[in-house]
Amino acid sequence: MFLNTFPIHRLIGSLALAIGLVVTAAGFSTADAQGGSLKAAPPVLVTSIGRSLDAFQVQLVVKRMGVDFKYDPVADADSLGNAKTLILAVGASLKGFGDAGITIKDELARTTKILDTAKAKGLYVVLVHLGGEDRRDALSNQLIDLVGPRSQYIIIRDDSDADKMFSNIAAANKIPMVVIDGPDTLKPQLDKIFAAG
Repeated sequence: MFLNTFPIHRLIGSLALAIGLVVTAAGFSTADAQGGSLKAAPPVLVTSIGRSLDAFQVQLVVKRMGVDFKYDPVADADSLGNAKTLILAVGASLKGFGDAGITIKDELARTTKILDTAKAKGLYVVLVHLGGEDRRDALSNQLIDLVGPRSQYIIIRDDSDADKMFSNIAAANKIPMVVIDGPDTLKPQLDKIFAAG
């Protein structure tokens, strides 16, 4: 009786729409599963990208979290060990470069190797920028431009994004980003991503 009163072309259209919705939903589920495969979990490695002392502040926060972690401000690709999460404190320091006798080219090369190894090992990469506008010079921007798109999570200080560089990187690569006041408000954000993992 239903088929006699409901036009067949509308029935076919409804079925096609239903099938399309199922396929689309399945596609979203697959994409979500792939995109969400990486999770923040210990052990953690904290290092500096740019030779600033910001990484020291970050490791103090991670230490208060009580998770298994290692702090190595000059870590290289071989330092990743059994780490599952990599926290990169990004921000260039001319003094740090001078004391280490390196250039921005050297630091970009080290960072690229770390990121390549982290990707191969499936590490969760967190970019932290605590230096604010003081660490937003041309050198820092090169490091941000390298690390940002390859991160799974971005945490920045509230005066770090006047030019929207971080916002644009996060939006273009669909990376979650949060803004904090400074080191004192970093711990709750890290707690959240580790709890989610």
